[in-house]
Amino acid sequence: MVEPLERPLSSYIHTLFVTADENSSVAEAVKILQPKNVEIILVTSSNGKYVGIVTDSDILEKVVMKGEDSDLISIKSIMTSPIITLPSSATVRQAIQLMRAHKIKHLPVTDSTNNNDKEDEEKIIGTVTQQYLAEVIRIAVIEKTFRSYRKIIREHYKPIFANLAIILQFTGLLMVIPALLGTVLGEWQSSIGIYLAFVGMSLTGYILNTLGEKSPLNLKQSSIVVVLSFVLLSLFGSLPYMYINPFWEGIDPFSLFASSFLESTSGFTTTGISTIVHPENLPDSFSFYRSYTEWVGGLSFIYLVMALYYPETKLAGMKYFLGSGILRFKQLLSTISIIFVVYTTIFVILIFTFGHINILDSISLAFTTLATGGFVPNSTILNSENSINLTIIMGGMIIAALPFAFHFGIFSKNVEATKEVKEILIFLIILTLFIFLFLLIEPSFSENDWLSSVFHVISASTTTGFQYLNLSHLSINGKILLIIVMLIGGTAFSTAGGIKIARLMLIFQKIINKRKHTSKFMNKNQYNSQQPPVISATAIQFRKKIQQTFKSYYQGKISKNNNKQTSSSNVPLDKYKFYILSDKAFKEALFVVVLYILFTIITALCIYYLGENKIIFIDAIFEAATTISNNGLTVGITTMDMNSISKMILSFNMIMGRFEIIAILYIFISKLRK
Repeated sequence: MVEPLERPLSSYIHTLFVTADENSSVAEAVKILQPKNVEIILVTSSNGKYVGIVTDSDILEKVVMKGEDSDLISIKSIMTSPIITLPSSATVRQAIQLMRAHKIKHLPVTDSTNNNDKEDEEKIIGTVTQQYLAEVIRIAVIEKTFRSYRKIIREHYKPIFANLAIILQFTGLLMVIPALLGTVLGEWQSSIGIYLAFVGMSLTGYILNTLGEKSPLNLKQSSIVVVLSFVLLSLFGSLPYMYINPFWEGIDPFSLFASSFLESTSGFTTTGISTIVHPENLPDSFSFYRSYTEWVGGLSFIYLVMALYYPETKLAGMKYFLGSGILRFKQLLSTISIIFVVYTTIFVILIFTFGHINILDSISLAFTTLATGGFVPNSTILNSENSINLTIIMGGMIIAALPFAFHFGIFSKNVEATKEVKEILIFLIILTLFIFLFLLIEPSFSENDWLSSVFHVISASTTTGFQYLNLSHLSINGKILLIIVMLIGGTAFSTAGGIKIARLMLIFQKIINKRKHTSKFMNKNQYNSQQPPVISATAIQFRKKIQQTFKSYYQGKISKNNNKQTSSSNVPLDKYKFYILSDKAFKEALFVVVLYILFTIITALCIYYLGENKIIFIDAIFEAATTISNNGLTVGITTMDMNSISKMILSFNMIMGRFEIIAILYIFISKLRK
């Protein structure tokens, strides 16, 4: 690219200029200047040749400031002569140097296209000014400085904008369903509020689409998209709450926003914690909208993770996770979506038939059950008197907490879900153990109604958050037990939140079987049968040069232990990358566990001190754990009376928990992306 000072003057010529005879008066010259809105007059002689130049500064300094009569003074007496020109082929540098040397600010430019004709050489085609050239150079320098930043925006942020646009537009389109329901039911306030969310998502998606550029994403970009997606969905999802205001009259704007954002975030992150005590007082369409956001949020996790972390070119890393060969992206995505639609339909029928609940509330309850959400359409809809209904919902919660691959394996003829059976069995064993412990620790709850105790432990373990008992009456040991249950959560790659069973399995296996695992890898036959543990909910992609990295590492290990060199052909290269992925998954799993505990403690401290010591610290830990694990159970702290700052903290805690904190780490810690 040509430097700004070396560019030709032809690019910066002002072609508009005026001429006047040298015998014209200054007054006549002013009359010529004003309508043309120019600053200089080229003075010509009687034979038409250019003999000088007069600027508006010449008129001001030599006539006006001296009080001379402009009608009596000719422009010949105040012009600068001889006229100094440059050909249009000259550079900007030459023009600036010439103007500085002669202390002039305006420079006529001649036509240099026909140098054979001397008369043409003196033909003035326009002018340039020192001020304009300086501005051109300044802009060019800025452009050069920020050229690299524009490249960064084009390469790094345009793909983010494009993918965010798709997610917002897709989710906005889904919002039409509850909006139309409100319209059909004549609940105009509810439908208008939901339409606001639809318009906000669609319009923002359209704007981002014009700014973005569809292209593959790296791990950092994918993480940014995941984080921003849940933030933006929660923001736009809060618009219906702000429009309807289901809280209290006379609420101030910030409190209205904080409360609305909490409810919306709780929906899209499938947490289900709420400050609305009597949801039955809400319009039916709005109650449906709340549960619908949980269902959309639960399934959108599939879209986000699959579309961003697992593009078709990298689905090879999922063949061990799915227990089969590489699957087509659309096949996997559409099948899982269809499966959950089928599940929803089945549970709507079961709840409607055996729960004696109206069809709209049955749909809402099925949505929130299979999304492991926790919102209820009616505060009395769950109770111990209807044991059949509770049993159906407990079954739905457990099904929703199982891996997507398990459901896919059941419905698909091409995939076996044997890889997930071990994780599911451990999940059920842990769930049974915690139910037994809770019945022992809380006999006051279990003596009269053991089913309610079982229901609430399952609700905690699957991170659904359904609740109809007052958990503030639990003992400290009972609260600690539920905190542990909530933080552990369900199985990997399901709608359940929490740390996930798969991570704990991986950590346990790595710590207990480290030597055994290493010795197996030293043996060729045992190595060939070894399959690395994979955490399905964690986005682990193949890294560059991963085979070469492990090759040197693995051969070094063999040489050290066996005192001999081993050819790279002795060990299959396709096993290298899986060992590295397994080791990376272990470190990330350990990191996530620590961060879950750390975030729980930090959030609890914030809530505790912002509450001005009016709450018990164990209760603050409980609320922090229930939000970071996307659970929804509460001991009564998260109410309408909670201060707005605490509500915002809990909201962002829910968002952090939804993408399991790891996405934030991928954004800011480059070592984790390698």
